[in-house]
Amino acid sequence: MFIITRPKDDARRFIEAARAAGARVVSMPVIAIRFLDEASLPQREWQAVAITSANGARAIARRRDAARLARALAVTVGPASTRAALDAGFAHVMQAQGDVAALIETVKARLRPEDGPLLYASGAITRGDLEKHLRAAGFDVHRAILYEARPAAELNGEARAALAGEDAGTVALYSPRSAKIWGELVRKAGLAAHAGRWRHACLSANVARALRQALPAVGEVLVPPRPREEDMLRLLGLQEPSSG
Repeated sequence: MFIITRPKDDARRFIEAARAAGARVVSMPVIAIRFLDEASLPQREWQAVAITSANGARAIARRRDAARLARALAVTVGPASTRAALDAGFAHVMQAQGDVAALIETVKARLRPEDGPLLYASGAITRGDLEKHLRAAGFDVHRAILYEARPAAELNGEARAALAGEDAGTVALYSPRSAKIWGELVRKAGLAAHAGRWRHACLSANVARALRQALPAVGEVLVPPRPREEDMLRLLGLQEPSSG
C-alpha cells in the first residue's frame, strides 16, 4: 500500500505505476495548487523562462499571453517540469539535473546575461534562492509569482484509515515543505506513532531531513540516488506502464 502526498496532477505517474504493480494507492495531497492567472508580467523579450516545478509551466499554459512566453527557451529543473513545459507550448527546452541548484548552474554555464532577461515562473514559496544567485552572476531576473501552494487542513478519511490500520505501507514525499506538512497533519490527527511504522520514500536528502524534523519517531526512510521520480519508482520496485 502507498500513500501519495502530491497534488492530483503531479501524482498521476506514481499512481499509475503503483496500480500497474497491483498495489493499493491512497491519495492524500498535502498541498493544493491555486493558479494566479491574472498576475501581471512585464512586456519584455525574455531570453529564457526558468521553471522549477511543473506547476510553473502549467501556470504559463493557462495565461492569455502563453504563446508569446513560450517563444523563449524554457530552462527546467527535471523531467516532470520538462514534460509540463512541452505541454505548455515551449518548443525549446533545456533540462537541468533535478533541483534548483542544478538549474542555477545550468543557466550560468549555458546562457549569457547580455542575451536578454530571464523570467522566473515562481510559486509564492520558493527554495534555493534562484533569483539572488542568478543576479549575482549578472543576469537580469524577474520573478513572477504565478501560483501558490496551500497546505491541507487535515488528513482525509482514507489516509487516516490507512495509517490506523494493521498493515503498514509506504508514504511518498517529494519536497521539504510537503514532508513538514505531512508531519503536522499526522501529529494533528494523533497518528504519529502509527506513521512511525510506515516506510517513507523521500525524493531527496533535504526531504528526508525535513521529515525527520517533523516526525522524529519515523522509522525506515528511503532516498533515491538522484532526485527524480523515475529513480523513486525504481527504488520502490515500481515500473511505469508501457505507453506502447
